[in-house]
Amino acid sequence: MAGNAQPLRFTHHALAVLAAAMLAATLFSLLWTTTLGITTGVRAPGLTWLATMGVVFWLGIFVVALPSAAIVLSLLWPVTRRRTAVAGWICLIAGAATGIVLAPLASPKLHGATPLQLAAFALIGMAVSALYRILLRRLDRNS
Repeated sequence: MAGNAQPLRFTHHALAVLAAAMLAATLFSLLWTTTLGITTGVRAPGLTWLATMGVVFWLGIFVVALPSAAIVLSLLWPVTRRRTAVAGWICLIAGAATGIVLAPLASPKLHGATPLQLAAFALIGMAVSALYRILLRRLDRNS
């Protein structure tokens, strides 16, 4: 534990998980929507279609990110609440591993995943974990 600091509160954990899933979904849906808009170029049906795809991307990411982050980060709560030196690394590794496990959800008929899908899902999992750690520290500092 860092100095004589008190362990983190579970309320902060719950808020940080929710906010991290929302922020990661927003970040990656903006990224994917922008990429989709650039790659379709002139052939895109319009801004309404692109905005709709952005909302669909956000919902798709959030529906997967929130429950998986809640499960994994809650299992790691005994480590993170004590503010151990390796808690951040453990959360990042767990986020990446969760992303890799969930990567087949993006493949046709849920059979395997390409290396690009594995990397993208690992990146999303690590982003959710990193945002969780940042928000958890911020909430603890403000209390």
